[in-house]
Amino acid sequence: MKMKRRILCILMVMAMAFIMVAACTAEAPAVEEPTAEVEVEATPTPEEPEETEEPEETEEPEETDEPEETEEPAEPVGLQIPDFEGVIAIVTNTIDQNEEEFRSAHALVEMFGPQRVIHRTWPVNFAAEGEMMITILTEIASNEDVGAIIINQAVVNTNAAIDAVREIRGDDVFIAVANPAEDPRDTYARVDLALDVDNPLIGELFVQQAVAMGAETIAHYSFPRHMAVPALAARRDIMQAAAEAAGLRFVDLPSPDPMEEGGMPASQLFISQDVGRQVEELGENTAFFSTNCGQQIPLLQQVLEYGAIYVQPCCPSPFHAFPAALGLAAGDGDAMAQYSIAEIIGLTRDAASAAGMQGRLANWGVPASMANTTVAFMYAVEWINGNVTREVGALDVPALTGLFADYIEAMTGQRLYPELTPLTIDGEAFSIIQVFTVPYLVY
Repeated sequence: MKMKRRILCILMVMAMAFIMVAACTAEAPAVEEPTAEVEVEATPTPEEPEETEEPEETEEPEETDEPEETEEPAEPVGLQIPDFEGVIAIVTNTIDQNEEEFRSAHALVEMFGPQRVIHRTWPVNFAAEGEMMITILTEIASNEDVGAIIINQAVVNTNAAIDAVREIRGDDVFIAVANPAEDPRDTYARVDLALDVDNPLIGELFVQQAVAMGAETIAHYSFPRHMAVPALAARRDIMQAAAEAAGLRFVDLPSPDPMEEGGMPASQLFISQDVGRQVEELGENTAFFSTNCGQQIPLLQQVLEYGAIYVQPCCPSPFHAFPAALGLAAGDGDAMAQYSIAEIIGLTRDAASAAGMQGRLANWGVPASMANTTVAFMYAVEWINGNVTREVGALDVPALTGLFADYIEAMTGQRLYPELTPLTIDGEAFSIIQVFTVPYLVY
């Protein structure tokens, strides 16, 4: 009898075990369903506590730190430039003539040190001091360690100074220029690379943007010296034709040349006094433009005062004129020292809105003059290091485009590839002179 009871107990235990195993295997797929937690409570077997640890695995907020990583591209990532053999020289205008050009060179001196990067400036009255310009480049070229020379801007008399360099060094020194002011055929024959904004195309894009902002008139300030520059003259002619085609009035306004009697103060004073007169005559829906960097702050200040329209500075940049005119910083340099590009754009937008000028001011989101100096320097490094073609008259455009994208990403946190094209005037293209534009942003 006892034996029968033992056998019966064993059979019952085995049956219960079989039922529990069958239940577990039948319900295993339900772990992925939302009711899995209920099933775990219904069958508290020893194996199920391991399954209930899944909530700890879902503590993947540490992996969800990815939002912080996705925010990083919105911030500057820092410019990385490879090392190079020898010395690179940079020649810019003085800080009073163009602060962004000057400070872009200064930043590269700080990056590599004054023994590796030489920074010189053109004489203030460069138009009348061609011999001094030749002396400056001759001294640089006499240093055999100098492997590249970057010039921003390539003002009047630059080509003669480059000729002096070629006489000393031939083609074993890389020469890049920005914003060439002399005949593009002459520049093309002398340099390895030239960079500039696409001034002829800007003549058309400016009008399109002005129309979108409600302009009825385009007012164009300049002087004979600038209108003797082929690219600037082409921009003006195209701007006038585009304005007339769009049904806008185009007004050519002469202004004093900062290189002539009275200098920059007289030129700026004229702009400060003339804009109000023009708004009174032409109306507040007038988009004002000047070809001179030094005139931009007083021009923008008067546009703000009289409620007119401002599409872009002559050398488009978030740091050019806007911070000083809006009271955000004492000048371009102070703004560059205090704010990133994203920050100054945000502050400018807020200030424009506070001034009741929302939609009346526009600009580029990339500092063109600074980009020209820095990207030319970066390409020179690649040339020295043998990573791009060294054939005279040849240019590695894909590499140059990538360097522009590197620079824009370093400055803005966004990797943008500007469309580089050869400068084309009256159907003649100059492959060594690469020009570019970027989309407008409206404050």
